[in-house]
Amino acid sequence: MKEGRKMAVTIKEIAEYANVSRGTVDRALHGRGGVKPEVERRILAIAENMGYKPNSVAKALSNLKKKMTIGLLLPSVKNPFFGDLIQGAMDAQKALTDYGVEIRLTEMRGYDPEEQLKMIDEIIGRKIDVLALTPFDDQRIAKRIDEITASGIKVFTVNSDIYGTKRCCYVGTDFINSGRLAAGLIGLINRQAKVLVVNGSPQLLSQNQRIKGFLGTIKDRYKRVDVTEVVVCHENDYRAYDLVREKLKADVGIDMVYIVGEGICGTCQAISEFHNRRIDVVCYDDVAHTKELFYEGKISATICQQPYQQGYLAVQQCLNWFIEASDQMKEKVLLESVIKIRESFFE
Repeated sequence: MKEGRKMAVTIKEIAEYANVSRGTVDRALHGRGGVKPEVERRILAIAENMGYKPNSVAKALSNLKKKMTIGLLLPSVKNPFFGDLIQGAMDAQKALTDYGVEIRLTEMRGYDPEEQLKMIDEIIGRKIDVLALTPFDDQRIAKRIDEITASGIKVFTVNSDIYGTKRCCYVGTDFINSGRLAAGLIGLINRQAKVLVVNGSPQLLSQNQRIKGFLGTIKDRYKRVDVTEVVVCHENDYRAYDLVREKLKADVGIDMVYIVGEGICGTCQAISEFHNRRIDVVCYDDVAHTKELFYEGKISATICQQPYQQGYLAVQQCLNWFIEASDQMKEKVLLESVIKIRESFFE
C-alpha cells in the first residue's frame, strides 16, 4: 500500500503544538512584531522542525509591486459593532502596509438602498481595485455588484451577504445557524416562553435569515414557545423603546425578547419600566453597551459575531483574490458564533 502524500503543515497545527494563538504564530512567522522574543524563537524552531513552508500568499506578497486599494463601505461607523469590524480591517491594513494595501473607508448615514447605490458609484469613481461592503438585500444592488465585477473590480461582502451575485467572497457568520442558536438559548431559558422579536433592519439579509432560522427551529423543536410578533425598529433605539413598551403593555404574557440587530438599549429601557415582570433578553454581540447591560442584569445571553475577525479576514481575502493566490481564495469565510451568558461575560 502506497503511503499517502504528506499534508502541508498549517499555522493552526504550529499554534496547537506551541500552545499559542494562530495570530501569534502568524506574527512570528512573518516578523510583524507583538511577540515576545523567546516565544518567537520557540515558534520559529517548531515551524522548522515540523517542515512548515509558507503558502502561495506569502510568496506572492514578497513579489507584489502593485498597490491594492480597497473601498470599504459600511452602514454606520458610529455603530460600535462596525467600529470593531473597522478596527480589524485597519489592523490588517497595518500588517500588510509593506505590500501596498490601502483601505478607503466610507460611512453611510442609514439603511437606505438608494443611498447605498449612490455611495457605491462614488467609491468606484475613486479608482479602487476592490470593493468590500455590507450590502442591503435589494435586487438593484445585486445587479450593480455584477456590473462592477464584470468591469474588473473584485467585490467582497462582509457581515451580510447578497445572494445570486458574482461577488468573490463573503466573510461573516452563518445567519440561519445563528438564528437556530438563539432559538436554542430561548428554549433553555424558558421552554414555555412568549417571545417578542425585534428586527433591526429588514434591508439586511443577515437579520432576515436569523429570524428565518429562529422561527424554523422554534416551530420544529420548541412547540410550547409562542412567538407573538416580529416588529421592526430600523436600527433606532428610540423606535425600539416605543415599540417594545407598547407591546409589553398590550400583552402581559410576553416574558422574552429576541433582538436581531440594533435597538438593544431602547428595548432594555422599555423592559426596565415593567418592574413586576421578569423579561429575559437574547441579542447579538458584546460591544460596550451590551457589556454594560449584562453587568446591570438586563441581558440574559448574547450571540457574538466576532466583528474584529470579520474585518481582518475580509482584508486578507481581498488580498488573496487580488494576487490570485488560488490555494487561499475562498468564496465563503464563516466565523463561529460565540454564545456568552451573563455569568461568563466578565471571566
